[in-house]
Amino acid sequence: MTDKQTYKVQICCGTMCYIMGGAEIHLLNEKLPVELKERVSIEGIPCLGNCEDNAEKAHPCVLINGETMPKASIQKIINHLLSTIH
Repeated sequence: MTDKQTYKVQICCGTMCYIMGGAEIHLLNEKLPVELKERVSIEGIPCLGNCEDNAEKAHPCVLINGETMPKASIQKIINHLLSTIH
């Protein structure tokens, strides 16, 4: 089956996001369930600038296929990805 949805997870590496939990999110690949392992690519990206607009919601921030997820965590990302494949 080659038509499986793939996901690009981009982790903000800005100082505040990194300090507020972004560093842990870089371990996402180690925590992914088997059904997501080959469907997710993970990369760090420069600051998204979200903290300039609203510091309360920004940390840490990731993009999943271009969509912003504020206050991200490994579990929140996994839950989101699993909800889109079921």
